[in-house]
Amino acid sequence: MADLAVAVLIALGGLVIISAVALFLLKGVSGARRRRIAKRRARFVDFVGELIVRGDPGSRNFRRYAADAEFGSVVLEYMRMLQGEDRQRLLTAARDMGLVDRFLKGLKSKDRAQRVAAVEALGEVADPTTVTDLVFMLRDVVPEIRVQAAAALANIGDPQSVKSLLASMEHQDEWNAQRIADALFAFGREAVPEMSRYLQSTGKYRPLIARTLGLIGDIRAEGALVQALSSADVDLRMRAAAALGRAGTPRAVPSLLELLGDPQWEVRAQAATALGRRTDRQAIPWLRRALSDQSWWVRHNAAAALVEVPGGNEALRSSLDHPDPYARDAAAAVLLSSGVAGGAVEALRSDEATDRIAAEDLISSLVRAGKSEFFLVAGLNPAYVDALRVRA
Repeated sequence: MADLAVAVLIALGGLVIISAVALFLLKGVSGARRRRIAKRRARFVDFVGELIVRGDPGSRNFRRYAADAEFGSVVLEYMRMLQGEDRQRLLTAARDMGLVDRFLKGLKSKDRAQRVAAVEALGEVADPTTVTDLVFMLRDVVPEIRVQAAAALANIGDPQSVKSLLASMEHQDEWNAQRIADALFAFGREAVPEMSRYLQSTGKYRPLIARTLGLIGDIRAEGALVQALSSADVDLRMRAAAALGRAGTPRAVPSLLELLGDPQWEVRAQAATALGRRTDRQAIPWLRRALSDQSWWVRHNAAAALVEVPGGNEALRSSLDHPDPYARDAAAAVLLSSGVAGGAVEALRSDEATDRIAAEDLISSLVRAGKSEFFLVAGLNPAYVDALRVRA
C-alpha cells in the first residue's frame, strides 16, 4: 500500500509539473500574440493619422490593411471620436480602401455574430451610401440584427429611412419596438413628419410613437397628437396627452381641458400634467375642479400643474378651504413639496410688509390644514406657529 501511495504521489507531482509547464508556455504564446497585435495596432494608428490628414491612402499596398480586423477596429475607434472634415476624410479613405465593402460583405454572412458585427461596424462608419443595405437588414430573421440596423440608420440620419423603420416596428416585440423608437428619437425633427403620419394610421405601436414625438417636442406633431386624443385606445390617448405638454401650442389647450373629463384616470392625470406645462391661465378653474377627482394621481397632478400656471398658487391657496378634504390635502401637499411653503418661510424676513402678510396668511392656512410640523422643522418658533393656529 505504501508503494502504491508513493506511486500516486509521484504521478500527481508529474501532472502538476506538466500543467505548470503548459501554463507557462501558454502565457508565453499569449504574451507574444498580444505584443504582435499591439505592434500592428501602433502601425495602424500611425497610418490612420495619415489618412485623417491627407485622406488618400497613397499606396495600393495599404489597401491590404482593410482585410485586417485590427485595422478595422482602429478605424472604428477613430470614427467614434472624429467630427466634421476629419471624419469625412477618414470615411472617404476607408471607402476607397475597401473597408466599407468588407463590412457590407459581412451582412451576407450565414453566421449571426458576423452579421451583427458588420451592422454595428456600419453604424459606426455611418456611410450614407450604405443606407439601402441597412434598410434591407431591417428584414433580417434575427431581431437583434434588425435593431442594430435601426441604430445604424439613426447614426447616418437619412430621413428617407424613417418610413422603413416605422414599418419594421410592426414586426417587433415590445422591447425591440422600444429600441427602434429610440433610434427614431435620434433622428430628431427630421423624423417628425413621417412619425405624425404613422400616428394617424392603424399601426399597433402608435402609443410608443406618440411618446417619442413628445420627447422630440416638435410642434409640427400637434395636429396628429390632438387627433389621437379621440382614439378608443386608452394608452394612445394617455401618451398623446402627455406628448402635447411638450409638442403642443395654446391651440391644444381646449382639447386637453376636455380630456380632464375622460373616463380613464390615467388619461385625466396626463392631461393635467400637460396643462401645467402649457402654463395657460384658462386652465386654472378646470385644474381646481380636478383637485376633487376620485383618483389620487389626478388630484396630485392637477395640484402640481397649478404651481406651473401663473396665478395657480393662489388657486391652491384658496383650495386649502375647499369643502372636499381630498382637495385640501392635494393642495397642501403640493404647496409644501413644491417650495411655495418654504418660500413663505423665507418671506417672513422680508422688508416688505405686504410680503410678510402674504406669507403669514399662507402659513396660517397650511397650519389650519394640519401641516404645522413642516414649519416647526423649518425652524419657526413653536409659540409663533401656535399663534398662527389660533388666528386661523
